[in-house]
Amino acid sequence: MPSANALATPRRPRQPPLHELYKQPAPLRVFPLPTFASTDNPVSLVQLAVAWLGQIFFPPTPEPSVIHTAFWDNGTRSIVVTDPKAMADLWQQGFYGKGSLSRSEPNWLKRESSRRGATRDRVSEMATEKRREDRVRAKWERARIEQEALEQRRREEASTLAEAAVEAVVESPAKLTRPPVGPAELLALPNSQFDLVAASRNHARVSEDSMDGTDGSMDGSGSFGNDDAETNTTVSSGSATLKRAKSVRFSPKVESTIFQLTDPPSPSRSLPSFVPENERTTKPDGVPRSDVPAEVVVGNKEHLQLAPEEAFFLCFALGALKVTDAATQGVLSTKDLLALLRQNSYFPPRVSQPLQPDDPFLIHYAVYHHFRSLGWVPRPGIKFGVDWLLYNRGPVFDHAEYGLLVLPSYAHPHWKASGRQASQKSWHWLMGVNRVLSKVFKSLVLVYVDVPPPTAFNVDGEPRMSMAALLKQYQIREQMIKRWSPNRDR
Repeated sequence: MPSANALATPRRPRQPPLHELYKQPAPLRVFPLPTFASTDNPVSLVQLAVAWLGQIFFPPTPEPSVIHTAFWDNGTRSIVVTDPKAMADLWQQGFYGKGSLSRSEPNWLKRESSRRGATRDRVSEMATEKRREDRVRAKWERARIEQEALEQRRREEASTLAEAAVEAVVESPAKLTRPPVGPAELLALPNSQFDLVAASRNHARVSEDSMDGTDGSMDGSGSFGNDDAETNTTVSSGSATLKRAKSVRFSPKVESTIFQLTDPPSPSRSLPSFVPENERTTKPDGVPRSDVPAEVVVGNKEHLQLAPEEAFFLCFALGALKVTDAATQGVLSTKDLLALLRQNSYFPPRVSQPLQPDDPFLIHYAVYHHFRSLGWVPRPGIKFGVDWLLYNRGPVFDHAEYGLLVLPSYAHPHWKASGRQASQKSWHWLMGVNRVLSKVFKSLVLVYVDVPPPTAFNVDGEPRMSMAALLKQYQIREQMIKRWSPNRDR
């Protein structure tokens, strides 16, 4: 007889801790020397000397030891990485790029394998989707409870009004009316007080039923225009219940669908819960299918998209990436890659026109290089209406703390003499961006980039100096904007 442990469901393998999975902040390996405590401690001196001599006589492999390969796609004007090992390394060693089929981390293969039952791995998108479905289900349940409470209150109010009307008819003295003189009027008179009370109760019941029908039509579950004599006769007799139906009038074939008040407004559209018919491993009656293999093989259809600033930083600053042209299959040098990215920073790309010192790519790369060198992790911030988002360690560990807006500044005397100015922004635009960031607990930072004069470039727009010297010409100034709230800042 099998034991209880053998019948238990196999547990999902535990992933390594985040600080071990993302222990390298860059695609480079560093070999730090031991901590030097004090000159009075001889043990520290000996340990430092041994480590220093060991790296001199037995130097480690030159870094970067691994150079990843990407290619420039001229059709989409983007830099793409397709190697799964390179995709994982670039994301885990500095959070570079974005998965083409994912929100940020390229984990579409894990998510799809888990959805099809091939693995038991869990990803962040699945937890986010489950949390959203639970939130929608809670909203539907709260709306249903509120609707039932509202209907109960309406029924109680209608019953109270009906009882008050009956009591008013019974207790109120007879009003002076015109005396009946015709035969029909004489026959319509009640024969006793009992007939008078019964007629009043029937009238109150008809009014209550008509109010329920009106409420159902206003809830979107019925149709208007049910005030004719035939409907009133049906409601008063109680022979048929009110059906809540909605007709489709835009099709020549009119169909009717019945909705209940407790039904959700729309069916669930969650993709992970949907499994195609040809991929199901069981039949509708629960019998396993024999024509479906036990193992589900899922191919990786995702690639890593690198922003132009990220790709150039990996090529120029770290040397951990080489970019090839998809058309010629040739490796682009740093100079050629810089010219290519500057041309495609405009729309349409500037192929024949000379490039300018205030190219969008140069402005944004100067900001990206500045904050990367300070230890921050910049990520594109189009989701919140800004240029960049600054993470302290990365999107896996915490949320972004700052949102950056990059603004070119023409403070050099050459630009002032020529009358060159940056595009003017309105206060409404600034307050709108600041309000969006304050709602997600982020601070707005205005980054002003001083554009150098055209003398730093040749006639064709190529820089006259090295790229490192050119970046020093772009001075960066930061200004934090805080939204003033009278309730908090008194």
